[in-house]
Amino acid sequence: MNRIQHLNKLIIVFLFAALIAGIGCQQEIKEVPGSTPNPNPGTETPVNDNEMVTASVLGVVVNENNIPVQGAIVKSGTNTTTTDVHGIFRFSNISLSKANGKVKVEQNGYFTAYRTFVTTAGRTHNVRIQLLPKTNTGNFAAPAGGTINLPGGAKLVVPVAAVTDAGGAAYNGTVNVAMTWIDPTAANLGSIVMGDLRGITTSGVERGLTTYGMLGVELTGGGGQPLKIASGKTAELTFPIPAALGSSAPATIDLWHFDEATARWKQEGTATKTGSNYIANVSHFSFWNCDAQFPLIDLCMTLVKGPENGPLSNAPVRIKRTVNNSYGYGRTDSAGRLCGKVPKNESLVLEVLDQCNIVAYSQNIGPFASNTDLGTIVVTLPTVNTLTITGNAVNCSGGNVTSGVAFAYLGGGNVYSAAISNGQFVINIVRCNNSGTLNLSVQAIDYATLQQSNPVLVTGTTGTVNAGTLQACGASAVEFVDVMVDGTPTVYTAPPDSITAHAQGGTRGVNAMKIITPGTVSYVSFTYTDITSPGTTPLLTCFVQGPNSTQQIITTPSPVVNITAVGPVMTGFIEGNFSIQMTIGGTPRTVSCNFRVRRF
Repeated sequence: MNRIQHLNKLIIVFLFAALIAGIGCQQEIKEVPGSTPNPNPGTETPVNDNEMVTASVLGVVVNENNIPVQGAIVKSGTNTTTTDVHGIFRFSNISLSKANGKVKVEQNGYFTAYRTFVTTAGRTHNVRIQLLPKTNTGNFAAPAGGTINLPGGAKLVVPVAAVTDAGGAAYNGTVNVAMTWIDPTAANLGSIVMGDLRGITTSGVERGLTTYGMLGVELTGGGGQPLKIASGKTAELTFPIPAALGSSAPATIDLWHFDEATARWKQEGTATKTGSNYIANVSHFSFWNCDAQFPLIDLCMTLVKGPENGPLSNAPVRIKRTVNNSYGYGRTDSAGRLCGKVPKNESLVLEVLDQCNIVAYSQNIGPFASNTDLGTIVVTLPTVNTLTITGNAVNCSGGNVTSGVAFAYLGGGNVYSAAISNGQFVINIVRCNNSGTLNLSVQAIDYATLQQSNPVLVTGTTGTVNAGTLQACGASAVEFVDVMVDGTPTVYTAPPDSITAHAQGGTRGVNAMKIITPGTVSYVSFTYTDITSPGTTPLLTCFVQGPNSTQQIITTPSPVVNITAVGPVMTGFIEGNFSIQMTIGGTPRTVSCNFRVRRF
């Protein structure tokens, strides 16, 4: 199990990246060493992203230092939520594309991130997204054009008078450039890549991609307004080729851009090798990708942990292509099940990784000429790599919890979980072999009653540790934010709405969001000076988002929040209320709020 991700029922499409040298590429698939040509290239059926299924998504968002990001806005279709203090988000039973389920993450100071996956109906899909910082890399005067360089050799060249505003009018001011390079040999490629490494060719056919590097570029004006390349103009991008891939890099390689509307890599043009770089000319900005392509098949398997043959749940899995040592990544669900796309007609290696991304188990598999289910695979892990937390969960009546989840919390934003089935749970951790004793706080939540147990401290190194019986009773797990604006109420309740609360630097912020209609959200946020016991405390900010919500100002002198309850960190809740006068869009309003949020 990944040390940041905690989540229970998991499936994600394999991602492929050229991590070690050995693959070559030309524009035709038949010319790609290590790739299998399609025997009937004109007869393949174009991919259909419009077939929808109902499934769930659990995920975690971290920053460039692997620290969980709280308050990031996460979207999937018409559904919107925000990440909690652990960087975690959840969508339950939503409509997703069967071929290309997608999640979008927005956070100030970072490039918008996307993660896509093959969706299995009824399953909960796990995603881990590491955000890429979006900072001002450089600037230039639009009439003169300019060159922007990144450490390592990536480069952007914009010609003279080639920039317009979003509407196409010539722009003559300062152009600010945010640019990021994604190294195809990076160990964290599976977490930072846009979407996943599947692409749509110019004929509409889905292919697997082996990347030789990616560049993301955004242009903005002096006021932060978006800019673009003028019609009929192109900009030049330089993609440095890592030394490990230099000998296999072909003279010409397919170029792909990430289409944010469909969350798909789409084939568009080629890049030419010049020295140790690929050079490409592009007419618009997005994330651009130099890739070899290969045909795919669907592969499924169920992993169980020997010798007891219990499901190996939440396990990070890597599939290696023996032809070039490139990799794909996935994660098992709570039943040890995993499905994804893998290369057709190739010998592969199945690898199970520990928390430190070290191989703990490997097995040769393939080649596969068609869609394949491997059935059950018994995975025998070294003793030093295994820690299993077991336990029972009962409700207020002493009966088994039939629908719920058990969490195991560690410090540093590390959270693990497993579904509760017939009152029992098993949390398997594929741990590093040198990380010493782990101290975990284990808690059970009953989804049927929205009650939670008191946390139980569990300590272990390897083997199996029993957390005992946890009674999910006596403590409501419900969070709510009730807001009234001039007597009109909006009630946010989690679940199903998104509610997060966080404290930083002596200030606590509360955010609540709900879907009103597809594409329309209602949102409230406020901050106050944090206190650790009931009392009054200054209200610092308040914002109520809805139709026609514009500039907002608190007009009540010295506004305060009445905190009526403060529970333990992580397992308890903060309760309070306030009533203030505001101007919203220049109109005086009376705003009142009652809330109950989990304390982190």
